[in-house]
Amino acid sequence: MNSENKKFDNKKIIIVGSGFRAMMTAYFCLNFSKDVSIISNNKNIHGVMGPIKWQGGNFDKGYHFFDGFNKNTKKILEDFVGKENLFDFGYGATTYTNRKIYYDHAIPYWPHKSYYFAFEALVKYFTQILNNNKINIRSYRDILNTYPSNIRKVLEEACLRNTNLEAEQLSHLVCGYSHFLCYRQTLLPDFFSNILKKTDFFNKRIASRRKSLNLDRISLYPKGKYIGYIAEIMESRLRKLGLKFIVSNNTKIIKKNEDLLINCDGSLLNADYIFLTTELDSALDLFEEKVTEKKNNHYVSQIFYYFSTNKLFSKYQYVHGNDININTNRATNISLYGEKTSSNEYVLSAEVPTNINSEIWKNSDKFKDVIWKELELMKIIDKNQIYTNYKIFNLEKTLSVPLIDFEDSLKEFKNLINLKYSSKVLLPGIGTFTRNIFIESLKEIFKQ
Repeated sequence: MNSENKKFDNKKIIIVGSGFRAMMTAYFCLNFSKDVSIISNNKNIHGVMGPIKWQGGNFDKGYHFFDGFNKNTKKILEDFVGKENLFDFGYGATTYTNRKIYYDHAIPYWPHKSYYFAFEALVKYFTQILNNNKINIRSYRDILNTYPSNIRKVLEEACLRNTNLEAEQLSHLVCGYSHFLCYRQTLLPDFFSNILKKTDFFNKRIASRRKSLNLDRISLYPKGKYIGYIAEIMESRLRKLGLKFIVSNNTKIIKKNEDLLINCDGSLLNADYIFLTTELDSALDLFEEKVTEKKNNHYVSQIFYYFSTNKLFSKYQYVHGNDININTNRATNISLYGEKTSSNEYVLSAEVPTNINSEIWKNSDKFKDVIWKELELMKIIDKNQIYTNYKIFNLEKTLSVPLIDFEDSLKEFKNLINLKYSSKVLLPGIGTFTRNIFIESLKEIFKQ
């Protein structure tokens, strides 16, 4: 990994966080310095990459492919963990919407709700172009207000279903965090859609298959294993490169005269640069200065249903349950590419976002057969298939989505870092979601 940026050479670098982001940041940093440390509040730094152990196997917490990568970011990941440890499964996504399956689609939308629905949407899009209405976009509600009413109504319900919050409570940035809140409608065959998508307006609103757009269709995974296997390789590689791991339950970043310091449970550490790979609220808590009293991150509560069964029916890695009439927003064919149980059975998972006060949260076991039926609707199983065992995990904090004040707080935070900390504190990928975008943000910092 070569770079023209020499400012990190032989500097003392500290990374705060855990999981993929912290370890990938460390990998970049170790190319420039041998004095790199990760500070985490947990001995296990694998984060959400750590597996759920069940029925003698290791299984991911939902869908965990490295997908959406381009050839450049793919090579960086392969160099890190070893090309031999990642198999490219290619594109394996499909969408269930309006009681139909749409193959080879990953971004959910509501296509063909009716011919009138599609025609009305297209007419209103052209009307917006002619009117050239300019509005200030701050909340997800502001985005919805730019759509035709028939589309807006569906997305309002989708927002509640997938985040447990109303649209006005969320930042417009939420579209980059959750595919389920993007709207792209199939109005025309791909050939005509691709012509319209050459304009920015239609590119944001009309869907085409990645194949027809000649986009990279990369989907990396350790075949027959689990994503935590890659996390273990990452940690092992980083230790061999000399990375130091520090566990601290009370961490604060301070500036004393010209020195940049981190207080770890009472011990002071010097640093030339600090990388924060946590969510915004967690990053703000690391400073003695109070940037804002506002909450900026909301964690979606979800129920994970795991089923073991005797066969695989679908060839797809996952199916987006993009239908507000079902509970499951994603069904994953885990054993298609990962581990099986010790009894050689296949494992399927269903992700169900819901409020912790909902009936399905309080009585999750009662809904297991409802969820299994939804897997049939989504073509993950066939109509005669049965499950042998099941396991339910109620997780109060999963995906983090940005709240309405996120951008304002981030702007104030960056001002603090620039003015008091001389831009020696860096925030790679903050305000983004995918692993591919995160690597791209690191490349920008290090000018790869």
